[in-house]
Amino acid sequence: MHEEKKAKSLLLFVVIIWGLNVVMVKYLSGFFPPLELATYRIGAAAVLLGVVVWKMYGFVKLSLKEWLYIAGIAVSGIFLHQILLGAGIQTTDASTSSLILGLNPLMTSLLAFAIFREALTWRKISGLVLGLLGVALVIFGDSWEQTASLAFGTGELLIFLSMLVYVISGLIIKKATQTVPVMVVTGYSHVLATVLLLCFTGGKSFITGEVAALPADWFVWGVLIFSGWVATALGAIWWNSGIRLIGAGRTAMFLNGMPIMSLLFSVLLLGESITWVHGIGFLMAFFAIYLGTSQGKVNMKRQQGEIAKGQPA
Repeated sequence: MHEEKKAKSLLLFVVIIWGLNVVMVKYLSGFFPPLELATYRIGAAAVLLGVVVWKMYGFVKLSLKEWLYIAGIAVSGIFLHQILLGAGIQTTDASTSSLILGLNPLMTSLLAFAIFREALTWRKISGLVLGLLGVALVIFGDSWEQTASLAFGTGELLIFLSMLVYVISGLIIKKATQTVPVMVVTGYSHVLATVLLLCFTGGKSFITGEVAALPADWFVWGVLIFSGWVATALGAIWWNSGIRLIGAGRTAMFLNGMPIMSLLFSVLLLGESITWVHGIGFLMAFFAIYLGTSQGKVNMKRQQGEIAKGQPA
């Protein structure tokens, strides 16, 4: 139980950092094209993770099955996710994109139930519904007329696919971390994804002949390094640890808090406004996280009884 509480605390911290990261990426997008920005951010994370993994473990020999898991995480959760998100958000407004990405906890819980038989209790179902409604209120605020923009076109489809491949990667992480340390899974997947992104962006530049000019402002690079090292690298380690300890479905529930933190940091750093409707959305989303991640007294007693009998929890 101590490890579970620690995992939840780290996941809450990750959500706060990722909410700040949305604002940082928004700032950085004024200096870098979307794909190049993703390559630099993931690349910065890969450098840090690679050094840490080397210092802690050296070169870790993996089986073919374990390499396939890591390749699946790199391709789905990082490479394809970044490409699909970058392409989709160019033709889709931010509120619609955020709402589609807000389906992540629901899709994760459904797939985790179908594949791993993770419990889909009434508490979790209630949390999923309440979380989605809370995210919708946070995104749209009191501008209900924006819902008219929810027509499902190519951009929306790409955003949905980016969310889906990220969900799939979370399920692969659950399997990979059963036999490989979280740090190794996270480091190796980011290094492989960086290679794929470099090949993709380099090939794109070669075909089009366009090479983005790099900014000279040190503050921009400082924000980029913070985004890559703290939000991406450390955030990925803690997130993957959460998946290993409490499961993909319960971990994904914390994503309900990300739009909230993004809005709060936008208010603090970018001067955006906040309404009473947002406040209701905040309360709904955080209550959803509590419902979706707590097990309830009956389940906790049953789990403790199984542990006492020597059965797997």
